[in-house]
Amino acid sequence: MKQASRTVHAGRGGKAGISGVPLAPDLSPAAVHVYTDLDEYDAVARGERPGHYYGRNSNTNRTMLEEAVAELEGAEAGVATASGMAALHLAILALAPKPATILAGRELYGGTLALLRQDLEPAGYEANLVDLADLESVLRGMESAGLVLVETITNPLCAVPDLEAIIEMAQRRDVPVLVDNTFASPVFCRPLELGATVVMHSVTKYLGGHSDLLAGVIVGSNPLMAAARTRSVRTGTPLGPFESWLALRGMRTLDVRMRRHSDNALALARAMRSMPGVAKVHHPLLEESPSFAVASRLLANGSGGMMAFDLEGGRAAVQRMMSRFQLVAFAASLGGVETTISYPEITSHRGLTPAERAELGVGPGTVRVSVGIEAPEDIVADFAHALGAA
Repeated sequence: MKQASRTVHAGRGGKAGISGVPLAPDLSPAAVHVYTDLDEYDAVARGERPGHYYGRNSNTNRTMLEEAVAELEGAEAGVATASGMAALHLAILALAPKPATILAGRELYGGTLALLRQDLEPAGYEANLVDLADLESVLRGMESAGLVLVETITNPLCAVPDLEAIIEMAQRRDVPVLVDNTFASPVFCRPLELGATVVMHSVTKYLGGHSDLLAGVIVGSNPLMAAARTRSVRTGTPLGPFESWLALRGMRTLDVRMRRHSDNALALARAMRSMPGVAKVHHPLLEESPSFAVASRLLANGSGGMMAFDLEGGRAAVQRMMSRFQLVAFAASLGGVETTISYPEITSHRGLTPAERAELGVGPGTVRVSVGIEAPEDIVADFAHALGAA
């Protein structure tokens, strides 16, 4: 099937055409399943036959979600967790169970950077942050790296690293590559096909798509996911059944949503170049973007709904703009059907010093936009109205 069809049918396990099977999956909130035969229970617990016995180990709804994301990303298996950060942590420990040097981009999501610095570095890991656009720096970093961590599209400035080149370097040195594919989604990029080892998503964002759940997922090979699942069970991070059910429901419209998000974001980015007070627009498919050549190759069908811009006048100008919005809302997350903005200085990158933010290009006037699926004319008009007074 084409990817658009997979998003509608993934995770059904080939049961869609069986008489009596519900078209929408049942919600199974059971924490424990009953058995009358010891050998049967033992076989299920050992994984020798299908079934569920305890909710922390497996659940019908969570299994459907894991299988669906694995199918969309072209993976053998997946593990769903209670948040994107839990998924990221689980993936790092699956690929580097002992302290190692993690090579990553300087422009990382603030939560990822905090995990590296505040949790993993005290445990013996080392974060080597480089400019991923400088492939010579990446190559030098590979010499000591035990793991490479890359975002398909960076947060918040929407740069696009050359995944193909970075993964090729890593493969030559047998270094695993973990890709955060949250911003692009499997609609626009499938990093495993490029040679990545594991892909993770904050399901809270585009996969869920409706700002009504917290979830994360990682996908990869059967052995890696088996090890990750065992650790997730031990540490109590599995996703609950209701969130799994919501996420799978959201994923049914992923393809159509992502294409509308992507078209709208590019339309807004182009329009904002001429709006008053806008010093710079960050979108990888704008011709003036430093990422344009790479993004045109890796994200030829779209780059999703994320963009950012720098507003003259700093925080005061951002506040004036916010007070004039009629459609757009301020929200710290992203990926919902509605258009929202966030202010990295106090949201995603509040844990960094002003100097660290400035080094990344995140200034007091930087605004991240999660462009929704409303009529593009209405989105552009609301920003034009708000910026007229900013």
